[in-house]
Amino acid sequence: MLSGTVVNSVTGEPIGRALVRVNGFPQRTSFTDGEGHFEMDGLSAGHVNITAQKPGYINEQDASVHSPTWVDIDSNTGAVVLKLIPNGAIYGRVTDTSGQPIEHVPVRLTDRTLREGRRHWEQLGMMETDEDGRFRFPNLMPGSYYLAAGPSNVGTQLLAAGEKPKTGIPLAYYPGVSDLTSASPIQLSAGQQASADFSMSAVPVYQLTGTVTAYFPEQGVGIQIFNPSGDEVSFSTNFNMESGMIHVDNVPAGPYIVRAFSQTPNVALRSEVRVNVASNIENLRLVLGPAISIPIVARTESRSSLNQGAAAVNQDQPPVSVRLISADTTSAESYSTLTQQGPGRNVMVLQNVDPGTYAVDVIPQGPWYVQSASYAQTNLLYDDISVATGGQSSPMEIVLRDDGASVAGSVKTSDGSQPQATVLVVPQPASKVTPKMAQVFSGGFDVTGLAPGEYLVFAFDRVDGMEYSNPDVLQGYASQAAHITLAANQKAQVVLDLIHNVGKGE
Repeated sequence: MLSGTVVNSVTGEPIGRALVRVNGFPQRTSFTDGEGHFEMDGLSAGHVNITAQKPGYINEQDASVHSPTWVDIDSNTGAVVLKLIPNGAIYGRVTDTSGQPIEHVPVRLTDRTLREGRRHWEQLGMMETDEDGRFRFPNLMPGSYYLAAGPSNVGTQLLAAGEKPKTGIPLAYYPGVSDLTSASPIQLSAGQQASADFSMSAVPVYQLTGTVTAYFPEQGVGIQIFNPSGDEVSFSTNFNMESGMIHVDNVPAGPYIVRAFSQTPNVALRSEVRVNVASNIENLRLVLGPAISIPIVARTESRSSLNQGAAAVNQDQPPVSVRLISADTTSAESYSTLTQQGPGRNVMVLQNVDPGTYAVDVIPQGPWYVQSASYAQTNLLYDDISVATGGQSSPMEIVLRDDGASVAGSVKTSDGSQPQATVLVVPQPASKVTPKMAQVFSGGFDVTGLAPGEYLVFAFDRVDGMEYSNPDVLQGYASQAAHITLAANQKAQVVLDLIHNVGKGE
């Protein structure tokens, strides 16, 4: 029999009617009673994962603040305690400088999530303020959040029919600054209800007029306007397909990105201009051109006795993929795809890449590793790339080899136990290459497909909340890592000290 209790991780109070699931064979479920207790009979002996869930709470595994709960089912299994994290919320009001509420102001919530050890901006939601100027974002996990209010051409004044507004609300980031880099994060703990108010000053509104050219009338043209953070904003926009004229009404003063797009049967067309609106703009000019696509040329250099020499990659099943990771919020990530160019000829390409700055993640498949990767004059293993509107795209060139090294070993602790841990194998000197990772169970690990060279090897008790792809973050733990040098085809052995990840954060 397995028994236990589900509790609130903050207060320690029991949680009734929580669903408890044992992910074994077969899977079993049970609900807690009014005192948070549960029992399950008839479970087979073995190593199983157990989770709990209930609306209004997040389990520790989903929140990435704790390793999964594993239980050995046998005659000596004791009671287990499962913790659920209460959801939090961010709420507030948007008012003018006299304290009057402003309704219909868009408020956006953003956070910087961790994915594969890298920080990413992620838009979590948008809502408009109600008639009292209030907004509320519920069901939030613990973490750091950023708020933005505006822009909006809706003010507090009442307008007669047909009358156009003379003022609007600009974009502001909490606690009232004009750009995201100066914004203050809202640190939300488990179950916290955090207040964040905006006091907004009205600004003049203006008109944008101009032309879109180089489009095919039968294909149509779309117009989008974004704030500097990459959020689309809604203004009254008119486009005349016959003349190519674009007209945007009632734009509050401030910076914007104006994009035009169209699609032919064979190619996507794009154009983008950035404007800082401080008066009426009459000469806006958007010239459509092919969206940036970056072809990828990969070849292999095999050192295996089974397949020596260099050869072009089989494009139908390339042993590598590429991802562009945006450095800001205005550009979307891009992933390599296969496109057909001529009968039976596939080409690997990054399609429709937005202008911006990107880190390039080159992901080989075993047994290959990346010997080199370049784009124009940029070494992709160490530097970001910049993609400009209307720029010429050079091919991305990748060389793969199969004489990689491996490192295996064990992790030790001061008490001699065999811990669960995460091993990171990090190239030296510091680069843009994502560290290789392995999970340690029963004390052992094995990492293959490593390029010859120097590495730091870390064994962390946990890496959740850790920006481990950032060399500056890992530098603080470097003295506790093993330093190894690997030659081609070498199989190295190493014993690692367990490192305690002392905290989370930016």
